[in-house]
Amino acid sequence: MKKNYVNTLIGILFFSIVKSQVGIGTPNPSNSAVLELSSSNKGFLMNTISLTSTQSASPLTAHTEGIWVYNTATSGTAPNNVIPGLYYNDGAKWVLMSINTDIPKIGDIKSSMVSTDHEGWYLMNGRNTSTLPALAQTNASTLGFATALPNTADRILKGKNTSEAVAATGGTNSYTLSQANLPNLTFSGNTSTNGAHTHNYTNRGVNYWNFNAGSLSATRTINTETRTTGTAGNHSHTFSVGSGGSSTPITQYPKHMVVQYFIYLGK
Repeated sequence: MKKNYVNTLIGILFFSIVKSQVGIGTPNPSNSAVLELSSSNKGFLMNTISLTSTQSASPLTAHTEGIWVYNTATSGTAPNNVIPGLYYNDGAKWVLMSINTDIPKIGDIKSSMVSTDHEGWYLMNGRNTSTLPALAQTNASTLGFATALPNTADRILKGKNTSEAVAATGGTNSYTLSQANLPNLTFSGNTSTNGAHTHNYTNRGVNYWNFNAGSLSATRTINTETRTTGTAGNHSHTFSVGSGGSSTPITQYPKHMVVQYFIYLGK
């Protein structure tokens, strides 16, 4: 058996030297190819290895541009983790080959009309991470969700500012106006005539009386006197303007459509 193998190898090398192309399964390899494989019922089995991350050359000794391998391992920490698939080396890292340009990365979030976990996507419903598969638990922990997934029920997503932590929650579904929220206006008006009233006073008009001066009778008068009412009639009116409100909170939800949010934790 060993002798036949050696003879076959020698034959291939000799044929390669003579013709400059190697054909396996075909006697007439393409002139544009160094090696051509041909079979109607067999495929090409790529060399399989176990990568550790896209940044590490291991198990190779160094990154070498142009090398192709099929990785069988699920390893590494996002975003440099690797999954089973065909990879090529660009001289600095391993790159996963795929015809799909939308390959999800660990930690990606999407909205969907689907209501259950699927293809490595896990519903963000606040569940304990201990209920997830081992790989999903590990990736969730690397994202900072060691105990539970975020709960996006009845929430919208917002961009992180400089003082917030990723996955922090906040806000409220409604708000109530306070006096400080009201416009700076001055209300003015007049009281109604319902407050009209009178004051009683003594009339000091013309008075007549008779008297005798010796044997003569006479009539005397006293001129009209002007009187001022006392200050005891001073008073004030108070009035109030009701807002008609009841402090009912204002709902601040805009028009919307309900979907589910999922996070990708690998499969």
